[in-house]
Amino acid sequence: MNYAIRNVLRFGLMLALLCSVIVISGCPVTLVSKYDEQTDANVTALQKKLDTYFLKLNGASYPDCSFAANKSFYDEVNVQLSSTQIRANAIPKNEITIQQLDILSKAIVDLEQAQKLRDGKGSCLPTEIVTADRIMFNSIFTAILKFELAKKRGESN
Repeated sequence: MNYAIRNVLRFGLMLALLCSVIVISGCPVTLVSKYDEQTDANVTALQKKLDTYFLKLNGASYPDCSFAANKSFYDEVNVQLSSTQIRANAIPKNEITIQQLDILSKAIVDLEQAQKLRDGKGSCLPTEIVTADRIMFNSIFTAILKFELAKKRGESN
């Protein structure tokens, strides 16, 4: 009797193990969201817009470099970034991209504030600051795009 119970338990354990392996191998675990082509396109467009702006600032003189003269640029960038953030927030398991976009948003606010401070002095941002900001923004954009493209590569695996 004891021998029969042991065999039934052993068979049940083997069957449960086999079922577990089948279920696990058929159900991939998703830790991050899938690639989003629209996020990729929006971030790329923002990068181009900001890079063009930094090139413009490097060659500008006051008042062309002032915040007041460039308020429409900031309005456009903030609307574009806001729509990208809303989209990112609507995608499940997209926390990393959301955090990256928040970092980008903070950097834009900081750039606005720096430009407003220079307006009070009646001068442009120094070339060194513009160059450093351009490098910083491109690093942020690169990180966002690398992550989004990594998601794309992950889909084909």
